Amino acid sequence: MKTLPTLREKKRYIAFKIISENTINRKELSEELFDSICSLFGDTGGSEINPALMSYDGGYGVLRCQKDRTSDTRAALACINKVRGGRVSIMVIGISGTVRGAMEKFIQQCLVKEPEPDKELQEHLNH
Repeated sequence: MKTLPTLREKKRYIAFKIISENTINRKELSEELFDSICSLFGDTGGSEINPALMSYDGGYGVLRCQKDRTSDTRAALACINKVRGGRVSIMVIGISGTVRGAMEKFIQQCLVKEPEPDKELQEHLNH
């Protein structure tokens, strides 16, 4: 039997960008994220946040959490500064009500806005 939409927990999808020294796979990021949430809010808080890594491609990702716990989830993301000994920085790009909205509004826009490296500058630096 399905749960009525009014009784369902509302979710939010946090789009983020990750900058790291090393390449980080999905499993490593997921473990570090859950460790960060549990260390900040405990097991009870972690279950209330109900996080899930919906999408991750090595540079950008989408994380699901409960609507009323988005600020806690952002805090947990901000506390992650090392993964496998390499320094990491996670920046929240935006928050949306759907996965599709998070991907279209934030991640695709960031990919379009990222500047192409200037070829002349690269040649100058190499010489």
